[in-house]
Parts: sequence; C-alpha cells; structure tokens
Amino acid sequence: MIPNGKALFNLQDDQQWLDLLIRSVTEPTIGGVEMPRFPHPDFQRKLVGSADGHALQEAYKFYKYFKAYSEALAMPLHPKTKALDFGCGWGRYTRMLWNDIDADSLYGVDVEPETLAVCKGVGSPGTFQRIDAQGPLPFDDNKFDLIIAYSVFSHLPKKLADYWMSELHRVARSGCVIAYTTEPRRFLDFILEIPSPPPTSWHHGLAKFKHMAPKLYQDFDENKFCYIPTSGGEGLDPNVYGDAIIPESYIRDVWGKYFKCFAYVDDPNQFWQAVVIGQKS
Repeated sequence: MIPNGKALFNLQDDQQWLDLLIRSVTEPTIGGVEMPRFPHPDFQRKLVGSADGHALQEAYKFYKYFKAYSEALAMPLHPKTKALDFGCGWGRYTRMLWNDIDADSLYGVDVEPETLAVCKGVGSPGTFQRIDAQGPLPFDDNKFDLIIAYSVFSHLPKKLADYWMSELHRVARSGCVIAYTTEPRRFLDFILEIPSPPPTSWHHGLAKFKHMAPKLYQDFDENKFCYIPTSGGEGLDPNVYGDAIIPESYIRDVWGKYFKCFAYVDDPNQFWQAVVIGQKS
C-alpha cells in the first residue's frame, strides 16, 4: 500500500500539497519519497493545453472545488475513498487526489493506450486501465465514492454521453459525488471570434464549423444537447469525439435520473469550461 500525501509528508493543508507537486517537477525525490515523474511538456500540452506547474495549478482549482462539494454532500475524501478519474489523460488528477486518498484506492481509465502507458511509465499513483470508446467500464456495480471527468463530456456526442453517464451511475455507490465539465454557451461565442487565419490547428478545426453557430445557439436555448463533429484525430472520429455544448437544463432534466445536479458553474474567471457537481441518490 502507498499511503496518501498527507500521511507521507505530514501536511497541514492542501496548498502545501500543491506546492510539493510543483516542486516535484524538478525534484524527483522529496523527503526520501520518490515522486511521480512528468511526461514531456509537449505531451502534457497536447492533452490539456498546459504543462508542469501551470497544469497542476489549473487542476488544483477543480480539485478544490469538487473536494469542497464532497464534504458538503457528506462524502468527504479520506484514505480509503474509492475514486475514478474517467478520461485520466497523463494522470494529473490522480496526483491531486493522492493528497487525500491512498494510491490503491485511485483508478484511472482512458481510451488512449499511449496516455495509459505514460501514466504507468512515470509512476502516477493509481491503477490504470484502457476502455473502449463505447464501453463498458471494467468495474463492478456500486464501487466508487467519487468520480471525476475533466474535459470528457465536453467532447462526447449525445448518444455516447448518455451511455457513459448511465455507465458511471452503474459503478457509483449510493452517495457517490460526480464532478465533470462541459462546454457552456459562450464556447459558441469563442468559435465565432476565431480570427482569420486561425492561429493554431485547433482553432482552424473549430473555425470550420462557424456556419453551425446560429442553429447551435437556437438548440442550446431550447435546452437541447449540442454537438460539433470536430473529431480528435486517429482513432477518435466524429462519431466518438468532437465538442459538446450542454445546457444546464439538459443535465438536470435528462441526467438527473442518474446524478442529482447540485451545481452548474459557468464562470470564465474560475474555469475554462462549465463545471458540474452531482450526486447519486
């Protein structure tokens, strides 16, 4: 068993954990403890748009937000909390959760074999497994106390998003807190404001769909699930990956049968995407 960060380092608050993780970017061993290493910065940016300390600081904001809600919803994080990072990428959130949760209670899944190989190769805390883009999850019913999905439901088409929400409900125990993100209405504004020529290949891919904006605005305002088939490259065609803009009313009315929605936060001063907090009854 690998104890959590608080136990390993006798930490008094979460900020100390963030500071320690940032130190670990350049210090592979701290206080005699071998820390998880970091993928090449280019690989990190490819997945999350930032790297090293900046990527950790972004993750910390989301971590602090869902941690506070977990406490408010009577599911505080503790060493034996069973936590799932759905779409774990290079493992930055299992590192955050390692502050509170022992490594053998942390789990991550992803569709990309390369990212899972990186997680294991750099020693990210947790157990990592590959899943197919169309499921299922390799877990028993009622396993998890916490599920996070950062920048996952912001990329799934409606059919898959509905399926995965039901599948996450299956593996969640009663009281499980779920925290995830999706694109808000202002994402359409962002697309329309992309200059010509677009500054990056990512912007270029989005700009091709400017013509869809009027209909998407209308659909969003009618509380419909909105999807742009941008695709995610090799192995992630538009049938499984794009950009999703999901109204709060859809989350409450359609997904509320899986997880009651306690918060839908659309604040660009806090988060690039909208953040959703729910709980299984």
